[in-house]
Amino acid sequence: MIKKAALYLLFVCLSTSLAPAWAASGSDCVYEHSGVDVQQFKKSRHVIGFDKLERNTGYIGALKGIGGFHLQLYSCVHYGATLTVLLGPNPNAETVTKTFDLLPALLFPAVDVVKVKAALKEVRLDALYTPQHLERLTTELGMTDMRVQIIDTDGMSLLVFSFYGG
Repeated sequence: MIKKAALYLLFVCLSTSLAPAWAASGSDCVYEHSGVDVQQFKKSRHVIGFDKLERNTGYIGALKGIGGFHLQLYSCVHYGATLTVLLGPNPNAETVTKTFDLLPALLFPAVDVVKVKAALKEVRLDALYTPQHLERLTTELGMTDMRVQIIDTDGMSLLVFSFYGG
């Protein structure tokens, strides 16, 4: 129980600290327009235990066969989301590839899924321990920034995928 609570706290702290600084700017943010269809995300057959943390801004749950996640939405001056996925200790290439295969359908409209999947296939897995900016995809989708990174903390690996536009 204590380990579960500690992981939850670590998850939330890392997810919110990795969100862009402007996400907290301004007081009247409309999170429903983050660009992520939360109902589609929640109803995916790959998502289990989807729970709301904060009204229209933060959610947690698990991706079947992968691990827990924290989804942080924002829409103030910019719009977007940060999805943090707990991969466990020393994730193998298969786990990362499986996660990359699921992310586009969870986060993007159907019209963009193929483009996002193709861009993620080009990411070198051995380079993920530094932020990888998906510049070409960012331009194609009319976004401001898209990035992916694996962060190791306390023996656990977190995959952080974020995007924003506007």
